[in-house]
Amino acid sequence: MKRALLILLTFIFLLSMAACGGYNEIMREHLGNEENYYPIDATFCSYTETDDRIYLYVTVEDKSAFDPFESNKEKLILELVGDNCEALDKFLEKEEIREGDKITVKCSTWIYMDSTFYYVAEIKIQGETYLTFDDGLKNIRNYMDGNKSLI
Repeated sequence: MKRALLILLTFIFLLSMAACGGYNEIMREHLGNEENYYPIDATFCSYTETDDRIYLYVTVEDKSAFDPFESNKEKLILELVGDNCEALDKFLEKEEIREGDKITVKCSTWIYMDSTFYYVAEIKIQGETYLTFDDGLKNIRNYMDGNKSLI
């Protein structure tokens, strides 16, 4: 009996750990809805890259569209995932964007649980469009569909 209980608890623990990775239905519905993305004028500060993500660190004068928690932060972190990273890769590698440059993005402004999901679906830098909203949103949807959580 004790062994069966231990196996059951272990299974529940492993299931809960596996369910944390990926996008659940709430996240996919919200981030897949085009009405949940807002145009934001920002000032580029810096960026970092990981495997399939680029994080843009920006300052924004009007933070009213973002979660109230963000109003105290000096810089916001905007995230590009999957194929959306390709839209900026070459531009960033050539260092054609510098600290202080003005950019316009269309991004989500939602925080879900303990993570930020300020996903960028459109990028315009110095008047040139590097990622259209239609392509950006499609890429976000594809990325989430390929990384679903178990629950």
